[in-house]
Amino acid sequence: MERRSCAARSAVLFILTMSPETPIVRQLTRRLISGEEDLQDSPDPAAAAVRACVRVYRDLSRWVGVKGSLALYNRALIQARGEHPLLAGITIRSEPAPGLEGVPEMIRTGGAAAAAAALESLLLTLLELLGRLVGDDMVVRLVEPRVRDHPPGAGKLDGMGETE
Repeated sequence: MERRSCAARSAVLFILTMSPETPIVRQLTRRLISGEEDLQDSPDPAAAAVRACVRVYRDLSRWVGVKGSLALYNRALIQARGEHPLLAGITIRSEPAPGLEGVPEMIRTGGAAAAAAALESLLLTLLELLGRLVGDDMVVRLVEPRVRDHPPGAGKLDGMGETE
């Protein structure tokens, strides 16, 4: 039995570390952050990226639970830190409310533009990891509001490739 669980863990780790980013996930990441900028009418991309990360965390928690969402985010954070060392001081908080800790320090250290790029990379990495587990189409359905809230069979959504 122990041998089986070891093999299962190895398979999951392989899936979580393989394959480059996919264009649909990159586009989704940009749409999520842009949507937060539009909602707040905010020209601050770092703040919009934080809000997008927190919203996706909440949405994922509904599907994979708080612990599952936290595990995915922590794995994404570890991977994204290799490309963006500014993320070294960031931690994911699940209680009392979801959030990212260390963002103000990250902005002071690297500047708002670098912080925004690092946070976008974190979100992109998270969505890629999730895409490797459930597929990119399902990732879009889970986290993009206009798709998640669109009833099946209700017709085409622009740019999403759905048919009537």
